[in-house]
Amino acid sequence: MKLTAKWIWKKQKQYNTYNDAIVARKTFTLPAFTQADAYVTADSFYRLRINGQWVNDGPARAWPEHFKYDVIDVASYLRKGRNDIEITARYYGCGDFHRVCRQAGLLAQFDVKLANGKTKSIVTDSGWEVAPLAGLVKNTPKISIQQSPYELYDARLEGKARFTKAVELYEAREGPWKGLTQRDVKLLTKEPVNFKSFMGASIVRHEGENHCFPAVRLLFPGVIEAQSYTGVACGFATVVKTTKKCTLHAWSRTLEIAIDGKIKANGKHTLQPGRHLLLTFVKKLPDEHGQESHDKERSLRIVCNEKHILKNPLDAMHENPWAFIGLNQFAFVHDDLDFAWTIEKNPDLAEKSKGYAKLIKKAFREVVDVRSFKRILGEFAECKPSAEMRLEDPFWKFSDRKVVGDGAPLVVDPGALMYDNGEWTTIKPSKNGDIELGYDLGEQRIGYFQVEMLAETGVEVQFSGIEHIAKDGGIQYTNLLTTTLNGMNYIAREGLNRFTSFKRRSGRFIYITLRNQKKPVKIRLARMIESTYPVEYLGSFSCSDTRLDRIWDISTRTLKLCMEDTFTDCPLYEQTLWVGDARNEALFAYPVFGGIDISRTCIDLAGQSLERFPMVGCQLPSAWDIVIPIWSFLWGISVWDYYWQTGDVDFVKKRFKLVIKNLKGAEKRIEESGLFSAPMWNLFDWAGIDQNQKNVLHNSLFMVGAIDAALKCAKVAGDRRYDKRLKSIRKGLVGGINALWDEKKKSYPDSVRDDGTISPEICQHTSFLSVLYGVANEGNAKQAEANTIRPLKGMTEVGSPFAILYLYEALEKINADDVTMKSIYDNYLPMLEAGATTVWETFPNSPWSPDGTRFPTRSHCHAWSSAPAYFLNRIVLGVRQSAPGGAAFTVSPQLSGLTWASGRTASAKGIVDVSWELDGKELQVAIKAPEGIKCKFERNSSMKGLDVFVNGRNPEKGGGR
Repeated sequence: MKLTAKWIWKKQKQYNTYNDAIVARKTFTLPAFTQADAYVTADSFYRLRINGQWVNDGPARAWPEHFKYDVIDVASYLRKGRNDIEITARYYGCGDFHRVCRQAGLLAQFDVKLANGKTKSIVTDSGWEVAPLAGLVKNTPKISIQQSPYELYDARLEGKARFTKAVELYEAREGPWKGLTQRDVKLLTKEPVNFKSFMGASIVRHEGENHCFPAVRLLFPGVIEAQSYTGVACGFATVVKTTKKCTLHAWSRTLEIAIDGKIKANGKHTLQPGRHLLLTFVKKLPDEHGQESHDKERSLRIVCNEKHILKNPLDAMHENPWAFIGLNQFAFVHDDLDFAWTIEKNPDLAEKSKGYAKLIKKAFREVVDVRSFKRILGEFAECKPSAEMRLEDPFWKFSDRKVVGDGAPLVVDPGALMYDNGEWTTIKPSKNGDIELGYDLGEQRIGYFQVEMLAETGVEVQFSGIEHIAKDGGIQYTNLLTTTLNGMNYIAREGLNRFTSFKRRSGRFIYITLRNQKKPVKIRLARMIESTYPVEYLGSFSCSDTRLDRIWDISTRTLKLCMEDTFTDCPLYEQTLWVGDARNEALFAYPVFGGIDISRTCIDLAGQSLERFPMVGCQLPSAWDIVIPIWSFLWGISVWDYYWQTGDVDFVKKRFKLVIKNLKGAEKRIEESGLFSAPMWNLFDWAGIDQNQKNVLHNSLFMVGAIDAALKCAKVAGDRRYDKRLKSIRKGLVGGINALWDEKKKSYPDSVRDDGTISPEICQHTSFLSVLYGVANEGNAKQAEANTIRPLKGMTEVGSPFAILYLYEALEKINADDVTMKSIYDNYLPMLEAGATTVWETFPNSPWSPDGTRFPTRSHCHAWSSAPAYFLNRIVLGVRQSAPGGAAFTVSPQLSGLTWASGRTASAKGIVDVSWELDGKELQVAIKAPEGIKCKFERNSSMKGLDVFVNGRNPEKGGGR
């Protein structure tokens, strides 16, 4: 595509500031036209509106070295005569798990083919007008480590920004965004979804105040990282001034707090009238294992039973009451690739850690007032503007609120806002607190919040999404475990307000809280605009056990909610392309949705990470540089999966060199024993495997699987140069693995520990992987199969639905489908019984569920768990592909105690439709498939003693009924 547009933004000193946003606009006239296409991208987000209509959000995620632009047919949005284009562009300016930010920039080109045959181009350049997106409050914390800044929009500020001429930053193919190419996955949907029911209204209150600081950005301005081992050596101080004796409660999860030099275990201090120094420091640098908190911000809460004010200890007249204490001499940012990194292995950093601990210990002991603060810490402390140092974090007002009364009498017609008509929900104010409305979407959703309301200026509306409410009414807040601020806030201007959020969020239960309300607020409409990959249900499943139908349904629905421009792990907490998750999800999606373009995109994004890492990265594109070896090996296996599904030889040929590069990176980690060993995140399962070692056996087993996939790809690609070397590595791996078989324990060990000793721990995983990838030898194969079917006492069993896919694949290989069916019942029925509308990240009652809470899992919508959508069709319908590109299938239904089943399985060559019904001793099977697909029926043991008829004929007797 020939792009003549320029990268633009508003003129400013720096173009990499945090949470920066603009509105760009252009007015032009058009004669009659026949076609119009838009080419749009931005770092990091854009929303395109044409003539007032919302067209699209983007761009697709991409590495900055392989940046993408969206292509949109905009003919239906333009008109003859005057046209107005408005693009909101937002630069996040922080590290997350979805992109690697470079700098603010917007690029757009609109090519319109006129009726006379000529083409008119409207391109971003200095002829466009731009203004700051005044309503967007910039100083908010990140939603989570994985996501962008929290959305807080103040409509009172709209119209205050002045439009000026755009500044041209770069030509289209210049600047920090390289390899500019067209988006290669479908645009996402925008489907309005109304609430299904009103759950009730409450009067709620939040107590105290929350103070949030961007600690990492204050210490390391300009560093774009998401998860690096970070020595956040800093603190904050303020003076609490009170005129009456009071009780002040100050606490924080990540900060140590002292008042007047005293640290209270319960955080409660009794203060006499006067001034009191509150001093706080980040509790510690990374611990002895190198583990660092996910938090890039640090916050503390203050609740006081008397009025008080805060003053800056360095300058009591400063507009910011907090002083920043930056101990840069102890601060550091360290690379993530060495997951076994510890401070102890880095003596200089160990000294920093000790120095930091010593200094803050001295500070807490000796700093008791402003005078001692200035004397001891004054050289490190400084005043900073509130806009730079303090963040607005509204989510705590929801998660920490208390219900103090029934709000129902103050809400008139609460169901009116659920429908897009002329009726209004009226909410009257309460003197006792804020009004909170609760609505149920009926099932988990993901999309944009949208509201239309009449309100006085300053009324704050907060939307908060929740996945789960316990049977006792307890809300599973999303900031309890992984600090995910799953909400947004909107501050109204006087009169009519219409707003659609700029961020996609997920949840089933949506709470709408009104604050600062003095007069009645009227809401005509509140809803979600669901936005996912545009799936088509090509596959289906139903049977005589409706519980299995429901399990299939919630599995496929979860898969849909985890499909964006890539597959993602979950729609609420992360929205991240994890490579291992994507391999599972692509496998599940092929027979249900097709999803060829999204699978290809995931494979290519992961392959491009080899430009940065020795092996394919685990989540990407991302500002967290880390490798999970199994994810890397699964990427190679997914290349073969794609070929098997599509039969696309050119696809394999173009990516084969990356398949080899990935394995060459892994080969460098092969020890003399022949086993793979690396100081990486050696995760496979949320289970008690002894996997915090360099030499973890499941890594070597998956590497065998990746080599097997590479050898098959080599044959397809016609490139056999590496066969000998790959087979040699495989032989070494297999030999090394089998050498560790423990006859006494009848199992492989979990790992070889870093001290050289063999781990005493055993798990089911090594046995079923040895079966799946053909590693088990004659001496241990039968026992490995037995462990796969029924793990031995003392074995660590599968803990997550992610890992269970590979157990199910192994069970399929040894014809133990009945074990898989029992597992599906055992693990997924409890989700149904709990009212789940999607499948969970962990199984019910798993020890890896949120510890110490009454909630069964962290994420209630996690598509790595959607295996039933794949295996029910393969087992109950018996539909299994037997040739590349869907050219051939075997059909062999396992009756599994059912009386009938039917469904469809998608393939590259069309739909295979299978149904069967058991009538006494007669089994009727119907198979339909388009020309070009060969279907071979096979009997199995579940049909023993039955007369079987396939499409009305008995295949054994060669005749009809």
